[in-house]
Amino acid sequence: MDRRTTHELLRSPAGGDHIVQSWEDVSTLAETVGTFLHAGLRMGEAALVVSRPAHFELFKRSLSQARAAGRSGQLRYFDAEDTLAKVMLRGTPDWKRFHQAIGGLIAELRLQYPAVRVYGEMVDVLWQRGEREAAVRLEEFWNELARLQTFSLFCAYQLDNRDSLSYGGSFECVCKLHTHLIPAGYAP
Repeated sequence: MDRRTTHELLRSPAGGDHIVQSWEDVSTLAETVGTFLHAGLRMGEAALVVSRPAHFELFKRSLSQARAAGRSGQLRYFDAEDTLAKVMLRGTPDWKRFHQAIGGLIAELRLQYPAVRVYGEMVDVLWQRGEREAAVRLEEFWNELARLQTFSLFCAYQLDNRDSLSYGGSFECVCKLHTHLIPAGYAP
């Protein structure tokens, strides 16, 4: 049983940790993701962010070293929509494309840094489009990649707690594909 607190988990995730947070308020999400990324950058780890551009701008505000880390390649950013388009084939995530695009980036970063932290929103993009099966499949690909390479992963899903359709079968399946769940409203 993992007895780390959420704060400890965000600051020192283990290789293979696959964290998910449900969120409603983007400022709370930014604070949590900022904690995850900032701690890694301070320890000399690489950070790969695949998010919506507006979210990345919010995350950067909490990263005092973001500019220097970006220039050195320690912090890499990719647009979630653009990256998702590269890994999809006929409306579904494709393992070969995913492995080449994401696995290649992680492998490159692992050659230069002692650890890699990834924050990703591609699954949430699919979720918000109503493409639940594709989101679950992409989560499965992340887990498969984690069996092949060492990195820690933080995902986030925007959920409306007033919408009963946000929960249930598909979201329960998503939760089971992660090693840790951070509930909506958590702030470091």
